[in-house]
Amino acid sequence: MTFEQPSALWALLALPFVLVALGLWGWRVKKEIATIFRLDLDRLKESQLAKYGLSSILMALLVCAWALPRVPFLSAETAGKTGEVALLVDVSASMDARVAVDSPSRMERSKPILYDIVDRMAEQGEVKLSLHGFTSIARSHVPFVGVEDYPYLKESIKRVLDIQSVPGTGTSLGRPILNVVDKFSDSEGTKLIVLISDGETFLGLTRGVHEVERGWMEDAVQKATDKGIKVVTVGIGEPDGTRIPVYDARGNFTGEYYKLQGVDYVTYLEEVGLMEMASRTGGRYFSEQNVHDLVPFIEENLSLAPATEAVEESLTYRYVTHWILLAALPVWIFLARRYLLN
Repeated sequence: MTFEQPSALWALLALPFVLVALGLWGWRVKKEIATIFRLDLDRLKESQLAKYGLSSILMALLVCAWALPRVPFLSAETAGKTGEVALLVDVSASMDARVAVDSPSRMERSKPILYDIVDRMAEQGEVKLSLHGFTSIARSHVPFVGVEDYPYLKESIKRVLDIQSVPGTGTSLGRPILNVVDKFSDSEGTKLIVLISDGETFLGLTRGVHEVERGWMEDAVQKATDKGIKVVTVGIGEPDGTRIPVYDARGNFTGEYYKLQGVDYVTYLEEVGLMEMASRTGGRYFSEQNVHDLVPFIEENLSLAPATEAVEESLTYRYVTHWILLAALPVWIFLARRYLLN
C-alpha cells in the first residue's frame, strides 16, 4: 500500500500526545466531580480509558484516510478505436426556434449531444473529431483533432458554434456534406459525418427539396459512398412547428417573432431528408427521443486501433480511502451512542 499524501501520516505521531493531554485533563475534571458527588472512581476510569481508546482508533483511521491510501494492481490496456468523425451542425436561423421564449433553442439542445460525443470519443483512444457549422454551405470551425485537443473542441462548441456562425442564406442538406467529404483522410478506415439539423431545407424564399437541392443531395450521397463515409443524422425540432423569437442587442425578447413575407414564420422538424441521407450512405437517423443510442452506434462503427497499439499491462493504483472510512463508521457510531450522546 502507498499513500498519495504521506505527509499526513505525521499526524499519527502527534495523535498520542494530544489524546494523552486531553485524557489527563478530562480525568482531573472527572475526579473533582466524583469527589463532590461521591462517584465510583474505578468505574469512571474504565469508562475514560474505553472512550479514549475508541477515539484513538477513530482518529488513526481518519488520518490514514486523509493520507489517501492506494493499492497497486496490474491492468490490461485494451486496444483503442480509431476513425474520423466530422460533427456537422445546422446553424441556420431555424435552429434558434424554441417552444417557449424561456425554453432552450434547437441549437442549445444540440450542444449537450455534441459534448457527449466528444467525452465518449475521448475514451476510445485514437478518434479524430472535427467541427463544422452549415447553412446553405458548410465551413470548418475546428479541423480534425486528436484527443489532446478535445478541450479546445469543446470550447469551440460552447463559444464559436452559434446561429449564423457560418455565412450563407437558407439551409441545404446536400451541399454542406459535399463541402465536408473532402476533408477526410484517404487512409482512415472509419469515416463518419454526424449531421445535426431540423432537416428543413430552405433556398431562396421557399422551403422544401427543390430541383437544385435534390441534385446536391444525390451528389452528396454518391460522393460519400465513393469515399466510404457514412452519414449519421440527428433530428432536432418539433414536428408540429414552432416560431423563432427575436431578441434585442442585450438578449431581451422584443415580443416579436421572425417573419417571412409579413407573417410569423413557423419552422418544422422535417425528418424525411435526414432519414434518406442516413439510410442511403449506410448511416442511421436518430430523433431527440432516441439520441441516447447515437454514441453507441458511432462506437460500433469505429475501427480497432492497429495491433501494435494493442494489449499491454500497466501498473496503476486504486484508492482504498472509502474502505477505511467505512471501517471507521462503526467505531464512530458506537462512540457517539455510548459516550457522546449520554
